[in-house]
Amino acid sequence: MDKIQQDIARKFIQLKAVSVQPLSPFTWGNGWLAPIYLDDRKILSYPAVRNFFRLELARVVAEFYPDTDTIAGIATNAIAHGLMVADQLALPFVSVYPFPKDHGLENQIEGDLRPRQNIVIVENQVNVGDHLMRVVEAVRNNGCKVLGAATLFDYQFPMLEQRLNDAGISLIALTNFNAVYHQLEISNSYPESVLQTLQNWHNDPFNWKK
Repeated sequence: MDKIQQDIARKFIQLKAVSVQPLSPFTWGNGWLAPIYLDDRKILSYPAVRNFFRLELARVVAEFYPDTDTIAGIATNAIAHGLMVADQLALPFVSVYPFPKDHGLENQIEGDLRPRQNIVIVENQVNVGDHLMRVVEAVRNNGCKVLGAATLFDYQFPMLEQRLNDAGISLIALTNFNAVYHQLEISNSYPESVLQTLQNWHNDPFNWKK
């Protein structure tokens, strides 16, 4: 784990954006129970912190995907994050929904996305990548090339790694589960039993609490 991953994990914890509740687990959007929840949208409420994340996300996009033409933020959770990156890099921005909307123009892609552009997808956090994979497909179906994706947080599930490999997509994350776990561990804020529960869940999140 590099220093920036640790620094960002520490910032999330200091903002109280990381909640750990093994006895009263959270229900994720995909139906999984989880003893941990990351409310990354808290960064948007603090201008100095928001600016830090804007610069870091833009830095990794510029470093790893220098041929980027347009930034695509996954709607709705990563619209703000993607727009920050596009603004910092002075690039066009579009938002992409995992599914076409069922109202208005029924668009799946909002904005002016033209064929043959090089796209980087921005997501706020990634677990198994369901939304990311659907957005990749939508962008490719629009005649564009997906250079890769950038996110604030990667849960580091092996199933995601396999899906990324199958889709030919690279993912750059500012921080990840291991970094947050390490910061929780050295903070001495939780007993060993809670940390062990986190590890047990991370090893098999699909079957945890079943």
